[in-house]
Amino acid sequence: MAGTFSKRKALRLLAAAVAEKMPYIKNAGSLFPQSYMKGAKYGMAVHGYLPDCGTVNDGLVATPDKAHQVEITAYLRNKNTAVEVDMWDEFTNIEDFRKEIVDKRSGKLAREVQKAVMAENVFRSAQCVVATSAGLSMLGEAAAKLEELQVDGDKVCFQTPTVFDKIGDSTLKNFLPSAIMTDIYEDAALGTYHQVGQVQLPGLPIVDTTGMDAAPTVTAEVVKDASNNIIGIKPINTITGSGTGSLITGVPYKVSGLYVVDEGGIETAQEYIIIVNEEVRYDADGNASTVQYIPEVRVSATGKSYGNPNAHMSASAIAAAVSGSDVTLTLSPVLTASKQYLCGQARTIKGLSFDQYRFDSLPAAKQDEIGTYENITLKMQSAPQLLNGVNCLRIDLPWVAKQFEIRQSVTTYLELA
Repeated sequence: MAGTFSKRKALRLLAAAVAEKMPYIKNAGSLFPQSYMKGAKYGMAVHGYLPDCGTVNDGLVATPDKAHQVEITAYLRNKNTAVEVDMWDEFTNIEDFRKEIVDKRSGKLAREVQKAVMAENVFRSAQCVVATSAGLSMLGEAAAKLEELQVDGDKVCFQTPTVFDKIGDSTLKNFLPSAIMTDIYEDAALGTYHQVGQVQLPGLPIVDTTGMDAAPTVTAEVVKDASNNIIGIKPINTITGSGTGSLITGVPYKVSGLYVVDEGGIETAQEYIIIVNEEVRYDADGNASTVQYIPEVRVSATGKSYGNPNAHMSASAIAAAVSGSDVTLTLSPVLTASKQYLCGQARTIKGLSFDQYRFDSLPAAKQDEIGTYENITLKMQSAPQLLNGVNCLRIDLPWVAKQFEIRQSVTTYLELA
């Protein structure tokens, strides 16, 4: 770049502005193996693994068991913005560049990426809180649900400015100041409540339950031991509509008698919630489609610790749902039909994995610079646009994101009047 500062410095300035405008991914974890990021291509599936907690035995006899790792899959994504080279090169000082390029371009790129990440991760939870009015009780209950599962790590709760406005300034005075949260989330941090940082975040999803399916089902194979005793159910990944309504993304369901097993393998009395999710997936040719799914439910019969469970159910309840070799469980909605709900999320800060990858430059393009700030890396390429004779600078933000462990997340629902 002509003038007093380089493209690398300018790109880092842009990366910093983008990072500051994406509080949802600030300080996120990096949980996908970096070996997957080498030679990565847009749309590729990458895999990470959740280890199990093993088995604890009484007495002096040790009985080793098999490791039951759970595969977590996500897809490599990318968004970009472009600017004419002549426009970029005309700036010779940082302040002009900040006003004309950074302030205008960073906000749009950041909002689009953050929106995509939130849409695919806010509902990746094993528990939920439903409230008919805004108040500290909703925030406190979300925090308590994480505590009931003995979830480790710093925690944050994202709610829309509308929710905090409904709670009211006088009530928000109950929040305790937190230098740590202010350092991470800056002006968006409102303090802590029940040891969870409270952060206001525009753009969180709204769920409309009009026409929702009232009785979808999940089906999987029953598992028995050598003595023909039920010990669990094979992993459940899909949900089937009943035909009486639609499966709506974000709608939570419960199953009578299904409870959470925490990350330490301890069976709890916390209701396990199954939430309809959706994500963009890619086929072998790179074609994208939006797919509805449910985060994997791994059910052990109570007291059996089958596999690497995140849920448990009594053997008698499983037996009552068996037909042939399969178990079919009927779900009931947690929300009220024909209502709208403002959604939020309480989770561990590091529970969301946000990783970046480098892809090859486009044909006829020249990779100019890489600009990095915190966990945001931007890639700049320059290429001629032959049809209009203009040289362009293309700025890409490649990423892969996933709420890795759904037991580290609670989705909140505030009913709108």
